[in-house]
Amino acid sequence: VLQSLSGSAVAGPGFDYRVKGELGAAPLLDCFVTAASFIENLGLDVPSAVADMSFASDDPDRFFFEGLSLFWKAFESHLLAQTPPIMTYNRMFALFGETSPENLRQVSDLMLRPLSHLMIDEFQDVSPQIVSWIRASLREIRRRGPAMHVGRIAQRSSLLCVGDDWQSIYGWRGSSPKYFMEFAKEFSSPATTKVMLSENFRSHQHIIDAAEHIVRAAPAIAGKKARASGAPQELLAVKVLDRDEDELAERVAENYNDGDSILLLYRKGSEKARFAERLQALIDSDAARGAQGRRIRTLTYHSSKGLQADAVFLLGDCQHLTVSPYKNQVYRLAGLGDANDLQPFDTAQKDEVLRLAYVAITRSARHCYWYIDENAGAGESAQMPKASDRVARDKPFFEDLRSKARMG
Repeated sequence: VLQSLSGSAVAGPGFDYRVKGELGAAPLLDCFVTAASFIENLGLDVPSAVADMSFASDDPDRFFFEGLSLFWKAFESHLLAQTPPIMTYNRMFALFGETSPENLRQVSDLMLRPLSHLMIDEFQDVSPQIVSWIRASLREIRRRGPAMHVGRIAQRSSLLCVGDDWQSIYGWRGSSPKYFMEFAKEFSSPATTKVMLSENFRSHQHIIDAAEHIVRAAPAIAGKKARASGAPQELLAVKVLDRDEDELAERVAENYNDGDSILLLYRKGSEKARFAERLQALIDSDAARGAQGRRIRTLTYHSSKGLQADAVFLLGDCQHLTVSPYKNQVYRLAGLGDANDLQPFDTAQKDEVLRLAYVAITRSARHCYWYIDENAGAGESAQMPKASDRVARDKPFFEDLRSKARMG
């Protein structure tokens, strides 16, 4: 059938599907690619992983994953049949991972030598797939011995990884902070050195303490505590407020008129549609100043990583809203999470929403306002833990101005 359709199929089947655990439906082929990418990011082969998964006989996801297994085999075969052959990035990494050491043995010393000394940034967001490639490469370098280091002062390979496990926010696509948190265990070496970077030159201490209070409930490297090391400034509490479009517009305008740079961060893209006309007019006016002159940026929490502003406005809570049966199964197949946890992916995501709030809060240098719509959660989602549950009214670094806090 596939051969008869070769060259004729130019579009998907034309209907959407929602895999259990996903927030919404998407075109079927998009669902296939998303699920396959997640499985491969965990270092697993798609057909093999699907064969090890189990579903109830009447579960629609059972048929989805049976279809995915067939599709992915045909898809990769089709890519390889092109001239020149085509591979996905995941397939290329898998070819040189720990399950295929014989392939690395075909790589010349000249090509492998640059991997002898690696420095990797943002290592808290590494995936099992990439870890497998790194370990396999270093193992092959070690196997080849001194010949790999001829003409070099260093006669051994090295691996330097930089990151912050509190900023690991891409588990939903297959990354895990495990490899950073358990570095010495995951990367065996005669010696390992840990250097803690604790000086924060962006935020004042109240911003730091508020963010750390939120995230401290999640597993982390022991002994972490940042201290403000920039110029002394007034300690302003993180203000937690009810979502009010007019009040939001007024506060943004006030900070803007004070000359502050501003980040308007939102959990979901739909938050932008709620902006008051006055606020949108200010955003549009600022955008007209050009890239060099503008002082307002609107971004998602995730895309704000690495940025900063004088005043940060957070729109929306951080909450894991679903249960993902297939991702929990795949997580267990990949050996992630507690062996006794039947929902290791969902457990990891409940920790990740705390880290996402930490990332968002720490974009602020001086002012941080967190607007939460208490009516946003409904049904089962209202019972799911959220980052704002960690807001402490008795701490000086929080000022909880929500109506429920005043009534409490």
